[in-house]
Amino acid sequence: MKKTRTLASVAGALALVTGAASVALLGGGNAVAAGVPSSAFGLDLSLAGNAVVEKTPFVESTDGSEVTDTLIDVPLAPVAEVGAVNVSAENGAARSSVADLSAVLLDGELAALDTLGEQLAPLCDVLDQIPLADAVNQVTGLLQENLLGPLVEAVDPALDLSLLTALNLDQLLPAQLGDLCDFALSGNLLGASAVVAECSGDTGTTTIEGLNGLVASLVDTNEPNSSIAIPGVLEVTVNRQTANADGTFTVDALYVNLLDQVELTVASATCGEVTGDETDPSDAPTPTPVETNVPVTG
Repeated sequence: MKKTRTLASVAGALALVTGAASVALLGGGNAVAAGVPSSAFGLDLSLAGNAVVEKTPFVESTDGSEVTDTLIDVPLAPVAEVGAVNVSAENGAARSSVADLSAVLLDGELAALDTLGEQLAPLCDVLDQIPLADAVNQVTGLLQENLLGPLVEAVDPALDLSLLTALNLDQLLPAQLGDLCDFALSGNLLGASAVVAECSGDTGTTTIEGLNGLVASLVDTNEPNSSIAIPGVLEVTVNRQTANADGTFTVDALYVNLLDQVELTVASATCGEVTGDETDPSDAPTPTPVETNVPVTG
């Protein structure tokens, strides 16, 4: 005899055991947000690959509503100090602001930077003795071509410039070279009264007020992904904008890499979107077996 099961019995997934069955009564899961949320953080610092300050303070808008946080006086020794940090995020928008940022590298904190200062100091001393008109190309406004070679000869032909070989002094404005010399003496990498990153959808902006120090004259803060680098020594990127693989958009106001050992990100905002139309199966209650008699036909 051919046995036939009804569609209802198969769909119900009833386990038949000597005429009895356990029927799992399932409840529905809770609605959760689908998509990738907006987020923001104020500061992220790592030394030699180890997190010192990790995305602090951090907010994430998991349901699309606005979330905010504020932090006062964050020590980032031996790299920087900051005052107030404010972050906020909501659907499609995020903002991070850092006030009173100061990054001054004191003697002895980073040996390689001390070496860089030692290498620059003799050149800076000689430059102080050269009349500006003799050092600058009157047409381009840049330093005279091949200025570095004669300076080295004038100071010491055996001078170790291993950390400066990638830095083309000919392409620097006099003020930029002056800032580089000041950095060698003071360690004043950068300072700013306010650093702000904002995004809306897939666009973003960076605002930096009161910028000073070495970075101020070397980097255009208005251009996206504007950067300056002395390979192996210093990399600074301002207004770093990234379209992420998950569909979000990130603006990092300021990124600093020193000696591939110190990485500092200041003011980061990421824009995403979430909706509340998806059910999370993990929120469903555990099925409760109910014993019942089910007739077996066949």
